[in-house]
Amino acid sequence: MSVTEEIPRVVVSRSAAVTKVRKAGELMEDQELVVRVKEGDPDAINAIVEAYKGPLYAFILRMTGDRDRADDLFQDTWLRAVKYVRNFRGDSKLSTWLFQIALNLVRDSERKKKRWHMEPIDDFSQSLSHAPDVDPIRMLQAGQVRQMVDELPVKMREVVILRYYHELNDREISEIAGCPEGTVKSRFFRASEIMRKKWTHMQKER
Repeated sequence: MSVTEEIPRVVVSRSAAVTKVRKAGELMEDQELVVRVKEGDPDAINAIVEAYKGPLYAFILRMTGDRDRADDLFQDTWLRAVKYVRNFRGDSKLSTWLFQIALNLVRDSERKKKRWHMEPIDDFSQSLSHAPDVDPIRMLQAGQVRQMVDELPVKMREVVILRYYHELNDREISEIAGCPEGTVKSRFFRASEIMRKKWTHMQKER
């Protein structure tokens, strides 16, 4: 089993035309919500939080590996989003803008921390290992993949998490990370090579 088989991939089942229409609809809905937020509609803020709280928190937690720090950064992300929503021009998707805020806060947090230290994010893994419907081998392999992702250099980890766990394309990742698409491709390629070598080494040791 390869390392990439353990990382969730998006399964493309729609045509390009349908996907384009869906994204256009999402962008229009985002813009309408932003207009309502700027007009002071609290229901619009609640709608945005409800729509994006899951993906945002998951991203922050995967980047930090620390639930307490993820909670703080998640809260700060929404405080900053509400504060600066008037500056959102609608050139990109609202989700892209929110991920940009979250990533910048994560980066600031890491600079203050001065070193990258990962904590286990699956506190429930012990109880899962005793569940009758859980394959312990697959769970172990998934844990090994998460560990390899955790050990990647920060900017490579950003790309891997956004690509595999959040199913974003190179253009979207480049907007969030603030770098050219070519840089995204390069970081992803280097990260894949690192993980592939580690995976091969681990399989040989089994």
